[in-house]
This record gives sequence, C-alpha cells and structure tokens, in this order.
Amino acid sequence: MAENSQHATLYDFRDLDLLLKLGKDKEWSTEDFAEALGQPENLHGVGSRLAWMRRYGMLTRSERGLWYPTHAAERVTEARLIAAQAKTMDALPDELMIEVMSRVTQRYMHGSPMIASMLRREFMFGTKRA
Repeated sequence: MAENSQHATLYDFRDLDLLLKLGKDKEWSTEDFAEALGQPENLHGVGSRLAWMRRYGMLTRSERGLWYPTHAAERVTEARLIAAQAKTMDALPDELMIEVMSRVTQRYMHGSPMIASMLRREFMFGTKRA
C-alpha cells in the first residue's frame, strides 16, 4: 500500500487490499478508515475512493453513513488461492498465459459487473507505469 500519500487512487491501493483491510462484519466511517490507511488528513481522497468502490458494487453504505463490503465483495476476499493452486499457476509456461488471459476476458465479458470491474481495475493496477 502507499506510504502516507495524499491520494487514495487505484494506483495507490488495490481494491482487493482495501477490501481485505475493511474486513468482514465491520462498518467503517470515512475518518476511521482514513486513519487505518495512515492518511487521517486525506478524508476527501479516501471518501472519494470508497464512493467509487460503492459505484462498482464492492461497498455499500449504511443509513448512518458507514462503509462495509457487499456480499459479492466478501466472496471475493474469501476466495484466496491455496498454496497448491498458486504453485500450479506459477508453473504454467508464459505462452499458456495467453489462454489463461482469454479465459479471464471471457469472465470479464460474461460474468458479474462487479467482478468485471475488479478484473479491469486489477489489470490497471498491475500494469501501471512506474
């Protein structure tokens, strides 16, 4: 995660990392979450980022104005690769990753809109310019 910057954009924090930090069965105020990110002075940036995540279906907001992950986002945070699966994926030859990417794009095109947004944004985060 970014070190005490004044931004909370996709290029500063992965959506998945923010969802993992939000956790399950907890509601956060913008102020508390900004503090947890080490950016207590960046309420506008953190609030804006949380609002975008809500727009993409990752977060919802209670009547009291507190943020928490949607059920679909909780499923994403619970769906972690186990060591054997990660080892299998790491062993795939680079040439085969083209086929893997084809399957990812099929999920992007035909899956849930929230998953599609997360896939697109993960690719953007991972391919950002240094």
